[in-house]
Amino acid sequence: MFEERINILKKQKDWAWSYNKLKGSMAECIVEQMLRDAGHQVYRFGYEMVLQHLKEVKLKDNYVKQLISSMPDFIIVNENGYPDFIEVKYRKDGKLNKDKRKIEILGEGWGKSRILVVSNKEPYFQISRVENFLKTGKLYPLEKDIFIKVNKEIIKRYSDIVKKYFEGK
Repeated sequence: MFEERINILKKQKDWAWSYNKLKGSMAECIVEQMLRDAGHQVYRFGYEMVLQHLKEVKLKDNYVKQLISSMPDFIIVNENGYPDFIEVKYRKDGKLNKDKRKIEILGEGWGKSRILVVSNKEPYFQISRVENFLKTGKLYPLEKDIFIKVNKEIIKRYSDIVKKYFEGK
């Protein structure tokens, strides 16, 4: 009976991990397409996309491994040709409180990158430079970002997609 309970818990844990991974991937896809629609060039960059073959290699834990595993999700290039890194996170409540250590790790190697949070509540898209977030704990609405310009109509359209897929509305 104890072993059955352990197996049930393992399955639930696997399901929770898969479910959360799916939500994160959906958020990344939504952000990627929104930024393209806004006229930005968007390139997938993160660990999962660029270094898939390293998943099977048992890397020793050091600074390089930490840097590789915390690579931001995208490189984007704005209309003026300036590149930037973006890490996308989905959080139902729009808060990153539980992710403090992960963001600190991101900040150690990629502090100049931006973190863009997709959430189930307004504003549906919030952003900050990682280093600024670590200092202030604040995110601000995407439409206020100076570098990543996305007009309100596009944000509204993609907010409706977030509502549909994450809230079922």
